[in-house]
Amino acid sequence: MNEHMNQGEIFRELEKEFESTFWELIPGILHNFANPLNGILGRSKLLEGRAKKSFELTVNSGNKMDGDILEGFKKVIYDAGLIAKEADRFFDLFNDVAGKFHRLGDTALQRINLSELIEAEIAFLQFYPDFKHNIKKKLTLDREIPEVLGTKADYSISLSAVIRHSLNSMKDSELKELAISTGHDNSHVYVKIKDTGAPIAEIQIKELIENWNSADYPFHDLNEDKRLLYALFLLRKYDVLFQIVYESGFNVILIRIPY
Repeated sequence: MNEHMNQGEIFRELEKEFESTFWELIPGILHNFANPLNGILGRSKLLEGRAKKSFELTVNSGNKMDGDILEGFKKVIYDAGLIAKEADRFFDLFNDVAGKFHRLGDTALQRINLSELIEAEIAFLQFYPDFKHNIKKKLTLDREIPEVLGTKADYSISLSAVIRHSLNSMKDSELKELAISTGHDNSHVYVKIKDTGAPIAEIQIKELIENWNSADYPFHDLNEDKRLLYALFLLRKYDVLFQIVYESGFNVILIRIPY
């Protein structure tokens, strides 16, 4: 890899990094799809059996609606409701996956609500078993924030990379907490990401700050912080401002985007 990288090369590096983690997603995707699907299949069989039994009772009783028949029809209605609920869950899960890949391929310049985008990214991250089960998450998203200019592909791959950097930093932490908030002032929208992981290397922060306004970024041995630095530098073309600090046991990454 060349020492200097342009924006397109940075995007491709982050894209390759995302693709490299895809196989670890497969078990989570299958597991999350299997639960509602099994519910649909199981309840559909019960519904079929109960419908037949209720019909037979109706015929044998001469169409008299006694208590057993009424109870049977109640169960049919109940099971039909459960099937509809599980179908909705399955559809939502499918949309979480489809939405992610749609965002990655959406390179049109447009106005974007970052609160809505982050909410969608968090939904997709639920397919990572560790994120779903082991991370305490808190989202404080301002639904009314102004839209920012950019491509969904850039913001999707960049912000998800920052979040996954936070997850990776917490892999050895006893306390695993992630807090994401959005808001705005008179000129900028902000995204604040806090985690209880290992502090970000100061030398990497210093290098990023020193080279932020250079034509090309001199990437050296970035180690565990490569994902974060790539992600921030990819958004530089949108005139973003950033701050990285460690306070009160939290890494705090603040990204401010003009609107």
